[in-house]
Amino acid sequence: MNDTQGYGSGGHGFKDGTYMPASELTIPITDMAFQLGDMCYDALHVLDGKFFRLADHLDRWERSVAERRYDSLDLDREGVKRMLNGLVARSGLRDAMVTWAATRGSPSSGLKDLRTCKNRLLAWCMPYYGAVTDDEMENGFDIVIAQTIRIPPESVDPTVKNFGRLDFVRSLLEAYDRDAKYAVLLDRDDNVTEGRGWNIFAISGGVLVSPDRGVLEGITRRTVLQLADAMNVEAKLGRISADQLRGSDEVFISSSAGGIMPVNHIDGEIIGDGQPGPVTLRLKEMYMALHSDPAYSTPVDYEDLG
Repeated sequence: MNDTQGYGSGGHGFKDGTYMPASELTIPITDMAFQLGDMCYDALHVLDGKFFRLADHLDRWERSVAERRYDSLDLDREGVKRMLNGLVARSGLRDAMVTWAATRGSPSSGLKDLRTCKNRLLAWCMPYYGAVTDDEMENGFDIVIAQTIRIPPESVDPTVKNFGRLDFVRSLLEAYDRDAKYAVLLDRDDNVTEGRGWNIFAISGGVLVSPDRGVLEGITRRTVLQLADAMNVEAKLGRISADQLRGSDEVFISSSAGGIMPVNHIDGEIIGDGQPGPVTLRLKEMYMALHSDPAYSTPVDYEDLG
């Protein structure tokens, strides 16, 4: 499901130890997540009643929480795992996107001393949606290379998944002005980084490359690299210039919300023959097959409501 009309309605949420409709989830304006963008989150896909790569998402979550120094969360790893199961179980959804977030919380006074904050944990489960429309998923779509520069990793660690995305907001406004919906950002050295909520891959001369710096280390990105190895396709992390991206034989983006999604135009210029390429299509097929592989999937216990 990719129709975002009514986004937030019909989902289930969790806050402060209580399950509730997602539409009732709130944080106070004094929370530093609102005032400073001080938060982190993770998100994963449930397909046919199974979490995909749950352990990997929990590993990344633990690293993010440690990096942000959120030391007063009420739930540890096992607690979060059970809460996520309870959230999906209560929703009854077989295909869903599940997101959970930690915020710094509210300080004890207007001095905003972060050491006085009690961290907050929220989560929500929505009917499955992708990062692009169903038609774009099938046939490909256009992206633009934005003039906006990605926030450098020396300032904000992009491997900590977060909602501090004003650079992406600015790039999307650029895209809209250019009759597009999606944008990829460059770093200050004019190398390709990522888009809002997704990694990008380019295939040239049979070699698959994804940016190695200034990006989220996506779970889907990791899966693509593993699948490419299984296909005997040379795959690596490295630098990609804007011109190299435009001149690629195939380009696709990857995200838990959508999986592998083909790009057929960049800045209005055709990529390859304008259709999803053979490597992209094969990776997409293999990626979806993994969702039923017990090595990668964890069944939701719909009897355990948390």
